[in-house]
Amino acid sequence: MFKTSDEAVEYIHSLPKFHESDSLDFIKLAMQKLGNPQDSYKIVHITGTNGKGTTTNYLANLLEASNLRVGMFISPFIKIFNERIQINHEYISNDDLCNLSNYIVVQTKGIELTEFEFVTALGLLYFKDRVDIAVVEVGIGGKRDKTNIVKPVLSIITSVGMDHENIIGPTLLDIAREKSGIIKQNTPVILGLLDDDVSHLIEKVADQKDSSVYQFEREFNIENFRVKDIKINFDFKNGETYPVSILGIEKTTAINAAIAIEAFYLLNKDHDLTDEIPEIESHPIPGRMQVVRRDPLVIFDGAHNFAAIDNLTNSLTKTWPNKDIIVLYSGMKDKKRDVILSNLSKHSKKVYVTQLKNLRSAGKEDYDLSIYSNVEFVDDYRDFYSSFIDEQTSDQIFLVTGSFYLVSDLLNTFVI
Repeated sequence: MFKTSDEAVEYIHSLPKFHESDSLDFIKLAMQKLGNPQDSYKIVHITGTNGKGTTTNYLANLLEASNLRVGMFISPFIKIFNERIQINHEYISNDDLCNLSNYIVVQTKGIELTEFEFVTALGLLYFKDRVDIAVVEVGIGGKRDKTNIVKPVLSIITSVGMDHENIIGPTLLDIAREKSGIIKQNTPVILGLLDDDVSHLIEKVADQKDSSVYQFEREFNIENFRVKDIKINFDFKNGETYPVSILGIEKTTAINAAIAIEAFYLLNKDHDLTDEIPEIESHPIPGRMQVVRRDPLVIFDGAHNFAAIDNLTNSLTKTWPNKDIIVLYSGMKDKKRDVILSNLSKHSKKVYVTQLKNLRSAGKEDYDLSIYSNVEFVDDYRDFYSSFIDEQTSDQIFLVTGSFYLVSDLLNTFVI
């Protein structure tokens, strides 16, 4: 039995990452032993290659502004484990984390749970009798993700791109098919900006399940997109037009906001909007286009796949064409680091590659840096970060990206 939350978290992290099969039988059996708490409240289920965390947060903010008790299940965490399970943006308490972990261990004795299955069970159990609705973000994929035991009132697929293709791929349509697995019978689904072939595949799945589809650029849209001083302004339109203002520079961020607003409308059609969308940014999410210093500009963004990196670098160069972008990057061995690094090298004045103390983190030997004239490896990224920001000039943008682990460590060491 755990006496503290630290002991509980240590145990959770010690659990295996995967089963030999990708069956949901283990988590289903565990939730049955716990009384299927996930069936006692409304759930919005969100997947997507990129944007699902941001969309989850935006939607939770909007629902909270309607005086609802809103659960939020997310990953990864930036500072402490408790961040993964929140109600109205308040983390699960250490006492509840400890007590519920003990309860799960006792009730599911004999069931071999993975780390993510245990965390999923913990979050879904914690929300019981505490929330009106929960916004649940998948871990990876959709159909075989351990959160896919829920019966949502609304499903959301923010984007479909190449990531985790070794697990849910290998092709883009394979990934789309996997993510479409969160669509349930007679349950509406919102789609973000998707390629036509991906959109057709997902809409076919929705049609087979008699689920209505609300797609970006068809049922809802953004107009008059503009950026000034790290602030996005656009007009949201789904029959009516409303002005929206959020922090950021990327159009994909505006699309994520639009997806959340459309979801808010579908969930709460009677809500009366007057001049603007309510409270969409009341609680910012750390590590996602986070400006930690404005002059000179320092940005942290946990972009870790090509699509996210490409959106980020294109937005930076368009927004500040006269500034030099300096990048501190760390990639995982299972990512397409060659295309990511080529993109960073192309858009940046200088790229510094580093390695984390993580078994998945790529080291110097995993790159061919000789093909780049502006890429250099640094061993100690903390020392580098500390020295660089002291010398940074106003004509430079310093971008920390490539991994939430890198972002989290530097935020905790120097910022938070």
